[in-house]
Amino acid sequence: MTPRHPGVRVPVVAESAATGDVAALYTEIRDHFGLGLVPDVFKLVSTRTPFLKVFWDGYRSVFDEDGALSRDVKELISAFVAREVSCRYCVDAHVLFLDLLNADATMKASLAVAEVDQMDLPEPTRELLRLSRRVTKEPDRITEADFAKARACGWSDAQILEALWTACQFNWVTRMVSAAGLVSLGQLAEPEPIRER
Repeated sequence: MTPRHPGVRVPVVAESAATGDVAALYTEIRDHFGLGLVPDVFKLVSTRTPFLKVFWDGYRSVFDEDGALSRDVKELISAFVAREVSCRYCVDAHVLFLDLLNADATMKASLAVAEVDQMDLPEPTRELLRLSRRVTKEPDRITEADFAKARACGWSDAQILEALWTACQFNWVTRMVSAAGLVSLGQLAEPEPIRER
């Protein structure tokens, strides 16, 4: 039986208990981030190996080094989408990555500003956030005019597609996180073993 953690509504496979394909994916994820642990969010689907693999593949597809958008812009979109749907865990995680990237401080500060138009960001970046908000709040109302505005700001079709992909990926991730009850970084951390003196 896979244990449940307080506050989390789904069972998870602990890193110390992982075997087979889950262990292999955990190793890949841990090595990728270089933090010495598997981020909690991936553990939410760890009892279903195909889900974990798809989640990991999706994450890497967003943050591919050869992407059309810079990593900091994609982290900003991710944190912004999380903010829009009140996913505290995801906001904190992607603000942490902005910090680790040494991203411009205005990106992180912009997340505390309610209105995109008031954010101290370049207009092209604000336009991607507007599009990301529409993806999150009213995707059925997006029109060619939304794409035209992004193009007018200088974004290529490849960059716009990547912004859409990032926003869509984090729309499903934030909902998974919130529904499963993950609210804080390290919530699923395993206790340190007690060492004898």
